[in-house]
This record gives sequence, structure tokens and C-alpha cells, in this order.
Amino acid sequence: MVSDFTRRLTRFIAAPHRLDAANAGQAALCVEDTVAVIHGGWHEPVVRRLAALDGDSAATPTDAFDKCGVEQAAFLTAVSGHALDFDDVHTLSVTHPSVVFVPSLLAMADARPETAPRVAPALAVGTAVNVALGRVLGFGHYDKGWHATSTIGAVAAAAAVAHQLDLDEEAIGNALSLAASLAGGLQINFGSMAKPIQAGNAALVGLRAARMAETGITGAPDIFAPRGFFDLYAGPDGLAGDPAGVEPRIDLGSVSRKLYPCCYLTHRMIAAGRHLHAQRGGDVVPEGSVIEMTVPKGVMVPLHVMDPKDGMEAKFCAAYTLSTALYQGRVGLADFEGDSPQRPGVRRLMDMVTIETEPDAGQDRVGVDHGAVHVRLRHGNETLAETSVAAHPGSPADPASPAEIGDKIADCLDKYRRDGGAPPAAGAFRQDLRRRLHLPPLRDRMAPDGKPEHGTSAGNQAPSERTT
Repeated sequence: MVSDFTRRLTRFIAAPHRLDAANAGQAALCVEDTVAVIHGGWHEPVVRRLAALDGDSAATPTDAFDKCGVEQAAFLTAVSGHALDFDDVHTLSVTHPSVVFVPSLLAMADARPETAPRVAPALAVGTAVNVALGRVLGFGHYDKGWHATSTIGAVAAAAAVAHQLDLDEEAIGNALSLAASLAGGLQINFGSMAKPIQAGNAALVGLRAARMAETGITGAPDIFAPRGFFDLYAGPDGLAGDPAGVEPRIDLGSVSRKLYPCCYLTHRMIAAGRHLHAQRGGDVVPEGSVIEMTVPKGVMVPLHVMDPKDGMEAKFCAAYTLSTALYQGRVGLADFEGDSPQRPGVRRLMDMVTIETEPDAGQDRVGVDHGAVHVRLRHGNETLAETSVAAHPGSPADPASPAEIGDKIADCLDKYRRDGGAPPAAGAFRQDLRRRLHLPPLRDRMAPDGKPEHGTSAGNQAPSERTT
């Protein structure tokens, strides 16, 4: 017998969904943000080695869709999209949703152009399922060491592609079961090439599961039954939410845009560092100082790197990201390349950092969007500067501006150029992508570099505007 949760979930996935203007606009941002970071990460070593391993002839992300099989295209572009850790985030489910869904949906749309108009609603459906599963599992799933992007994300990707393919409820149930049987990913791999591969696997698994279900391949009729997905992936304290009370709903506005290419749980730290840099006018922190940081419960779970050897490890180092922002007032792609983590000025500040986690409040929270990051710069008994940051930069509580999004897309395409690619102009790239996928056109008048001609860019915005 199929549970009520599974019945409601498959019915939701099978139903037609016409996006309102707000969600359609957010879908367009999810797609173009993801495709931009795919370009930015295309020449990263993990992507190039995977392509060589499989003998792929794809010289560009567009080639991947044109020359690779549908599943390999989804896999390779999802790995590329996650390689920089610059892709969007959902703080409640503690996942990177779009980097799993968008490559799968674009690969299918390229193979079967008649499904292109369903990319936006399918993205919204996949995100809704992703959030619903996150509500049930709660933070305990992530806290246990699972990489939720590649566990929850694989099942939600199957839902997204199943909607794109217009499968019926029975086939959707099979797709979810088939995806759940292949879902996995470990946080211990954070800081290594395995992390983006885990995101790529989620995209591949979701796409393959939906395609298998379309051909009539079956799985368990209810993957969420006892001893199924929820029971196996629950944290040590059980489920955070009762499936009977969780309803999937369309809300792409809950997705957060990343403004820095590193673990999202460092972003409030970066904001705090930028604010302190501005407070002190860029002055050097005197010798003998202490940088005291207090963080909410759960924030340090994925930030296990204490002494980063390279840029990939530095993305998961709290002391490094805070110190970089405090040292130079900004954090960008270059701070995670080459020997950047070994800079003496940053290392000097890292040695001053102490980190304390707030006491456990006694309740397992859902997501990571709670509390605040507090940083105090102290010299002896004197407080030189301090700040608190509650909202994650780029989150719904502190949304990215059109100029910041334009800056990010242009930066990713510029990195693609520096690495040897020939990217399109950002403005044309964004307009063409939206047109091909039947997404809303850009409302702002665009300059040739793809950035709005009005508004304040991220690089010129005063840190205090974001961090207080």
C-alpha cells in the first residue's frame, strides 16, 4: 500500500504547473546562474580528467550537450557546475539544487527539444520536492555526514526530469525508487575532487532513473515506506518532520545565490570580515591580536579543513575565508586558485582566529539559516572592532542585486576565457539562454558586458550595506 506522502508527492510531480511571474523569473536566474558557473568550472582539473577518462570530445559545455550522450552530458556539466562551489544553495534542505537539476533538464531538452518549454516548471517541481524531503529529514541527515546535494538531490532530480517527460504517477513512483537506490555522497569528501563528482552523480542518477521509469522499469511502489529512504537516511534523532504534514509547493524564491566561490556556510564569515575591514579602513591587524568568532550550531559541520593546502581545501576553511575577507576586503575566484591559501598576510590572520560554537539549544534544527555569526577583533582588553551577521549574503533575507548577479555571471565567463575558452558576451549569453528555454526576458537594460546599466555592483557596494 502506498503511503499518503508518496501519493501526494507523485500527484504533485505529475500535475501541470504554470509558474507565476515571480517563480518564472527565479527559474531564469537559477538556469543562467548555473550555466555561468558551468562555464567557470569547465577547465577545472576534475572536469578535464573526467572528460579524458571517458574520451569525450566536448571542448565546450555546449559541445557536451551536442556530442556526448544525454546522461554523460548531464554528469559532466553538473561536475563542472559544482567544481568551483559557486552554484546556488537552499539553506533549509542544506543542498545545492540547481546544479543537479539544470544539467539534467538541459541535457534532456537538447536530446528532446519538445521538452524545452517544460524546463522551468520541472526545475520548480524538482526544487519543491528537494525542499519537502529536506523538511522531513532535517539537519540531522546532514549532521550525520551525508552530502545532501547528492542524496536528496538525486531523488529530487528524478522528480524534475519525470515532470519534464510528463510521466504518469506510477512511472514517477518508479523513478523516485530507482533514484533512491543509487543516491549517496559523503561530506568527508568535501575539499576534494570527489565533492563535485557527487553532485554530478546526483544529476546522472536522477536523469537515468526517470528515463528508466519511462521505459517501464520498476522499483518499489513506495520508497518512503518503513525501512525505506527516510528511515535509512534519517539522523541519529530520527526525522525532523512528519511526512504527513509536509506538502511540496512551488517556491523558487527560497533559493539563495552564491556571491563567493566557497562553502555557503563561510559566507556570513566573509561578510563579517569585509565589514571589519571597512570599519578599520583596511588597517593592518596589530600583532598579538585575537580574532574571536562565534557561530551557530551546525555551521562548522562541513568546515573541517583547518590548514588548507590548496584552493579546493580552502573553500571549506572558516579561518581562511574570514581572514581573506578581513585582509583584503573582498573574496573572489582568485582566492581559491594556485597558492593563494599560503599568502603570509592571510596566514598571519588565520593564526589569530579562535572559533566557538554556540551551545546546543536542545532541538535539532531544519536547515542552517539561523542565529548569527559574530566576530570580534580584540587586542588585549581593547575591542578594536566587532560585527554580527545574521543573513546569508545572496539569501532571500539579503538577496543579490541584479548588478551582483551580472557581476558574477561576467566573472564566471571571464574565468572561462582566461582558462582558454571563448565565451559569449554576457548580455547575449543571458538573453539567448532565456529565449531558447522559454524563460522571461531580462527586464533591466543591459550593457554590452551583461551587467545592468544602473544599480551598484557587488565590488563597489559598501560592506556595511550587506553585513549589518
